Amino acid sequence: MTCTRRGTLVVAAVFVALAVLPATSAAKTIKVETTIADAIAQASDGDTIVVPPGTYHEGDLVVTQDDLTIRGSKAAVLDASGHSIGIRVGADRVTGDPPQCPPFTVDDFTLRGLTIRDASFTGIFLIGVNGFRVAGGRYIDNVEYGIFPRCARDGLIDHNFGDGGVDSGETGLDATVYVGVDDEITVENNKLVNGMIGIELENTTDSVVRNNQLTGNVTGILAVILPGLPTTSLEAALIERNVINANNAPNPFPLPPPLFDELQLLPSGSGILNVGGDAVTMRNNVVNKNNSFGIGIVENPFGFGPPDNNAVVDNTVLNNARDPDVRATLSADIAYDGSGIDNCFAGNVFDTDDPPGIVSQFPC
Repeated sequence: MTCTRRGTLVVAAVFVALAVLPATSAAKTIKVETTIADAIAQASDGDTIVVPPGTYHEGDLVVTQDDLTIRGSKAAVLDASGHSIGIRVGADRVTGDPPQCPPFTVDDFTLRGLTIRDASFTGIFLIGVNGFRVAGGRYIDNVEYGIFPRCARDGLIDHNFGDGGVDSGETGLDATVYVGVDDEITVENNKLVNGMIGIELENTTDSVVRNNQLTGNVTGILAVILPGLPTTSLEAALIERNVINANNAPNPFPLPPPLFDELQLLPSGSGILNVGGDAVTMRNNVVNKNNSFGIGIVENPFGFGPPDNNAVVDNTVLNNARDPDVRATLSADIAYDGSGIDNCFAGNVFDTDDPPGIVSQFPC
């Protein structure tokens, strides 16, 4: 009897506590009626914004809500002409000397669908975002980047189409998908064409680049460590099952000297290039018809040391290096400058390596 009475009192106390808690509003769906900016201003944490088909001439939109979803068909077009950014997620920025990432300010953002075009900087910029997905969209002729997470973690970028516009001579001046100073970002099942770089991994950790198609870019995939950023290493990347074909667009930057941008050094006709990254595994990729080289591993020229613990395994790398760019210091299906430790090659199908015989010297 005593136990029963105690249990009844506990249940009653719980009901009293629940009764005095503040009421929480249910997540709502907001259909864009006038502008996407107005819909974002109306939204609260957990809401979904639906963007009907049409062209929306706006940009520099800012999302600071948690768990917000923006959903639009490919026929819903955000024309960001005259704006730096199409959509910015997170309101903070990198500051300090040396530079520091901001704290996470947005959790769990999702963008599904939508076409974002003609931003002068990037289609979507995610900074200080903890958990995101950017899926099923189109990123067209944005001048520097299409999709750009910075100081973000736990993100998925998938099933997007990106046209960097490098063939127009006016845009495509960096990466269509740019993963920079991030952690645990996966880039998969995207088709990326006509960019300076299809996918760039820069100063980032635990990245996965999988099942993407890259063609018509200056470089298909670039893994690199660059100076002046909050982190100073690139570690633990998996690059697998990508098709990297005929990335032979001319580098639009002039040859140095003077050197005013690192991209001046990037050879046209590069399939996969690792510049000083550590623990990068490149496996089961198909890398064909890139004019300078198929897969290249070289020492970092910016003072971050040689590449270590990289593996190039079970790739098909053929018909590359037919017309090398003058920027390419090595040229073959597989090129490796011999720097670093514990780099290895196994099971690849290829015809040429540079220096000749280098692959057999470093078996896995």
